[in-house]
Parts: sequence; C-alpha cells; structure tokens
Amino acid sequence: MHTSELLRKQVLDKNGNNVGKVVDIDINLPVWSVNQITVKIGMMKKLLIGIDMIDKVGDKVILKITRDELQKS
Repeated sequence: MHTSELLRKQVLDKNGNNVGKVVDIDINLPVWSVNQITVKIGMMKKLLIGIDMIDKVGDKVILKITRDELQKS
C-alpha cells in the first residue's frame, strides 16, 4: 500500500464508531515501517495513534480499542 492510499482513510474504533480521518503518517525511514498515524477528529483535534493500536487496514482503518479508550490514552 502506498502512503497516499492511507491518507484520508476513515478510522473506526473496534465497535465500528467513527473516530476521524488519517491526516499524517510517521515513518521510521531506516527500516521503512510506519510508527504511528495522525488522525484528525472534528475540526481541530488531532490524535497520534501507534501502530500497535491498529487492528486492520483496508478500505478503512480499524482500531483495536474504543473511541473512549483512545481519548483516555
């Protein structure tokens, strides 16, 4: 998958609730792997989501946690 395909993907929590959209990707260049994604929630808020919190990536990004758990972390 190209990084451009990941940008603007909708992010859902493990219950299928909308969290936001991917707006940035942090890449570890020496090993060419994704460290975390930045998700825009609403108009102004952004959250960093570690790769360990992501369950699946397809048409949408599905997280391993709920929206409430994400906002507490």
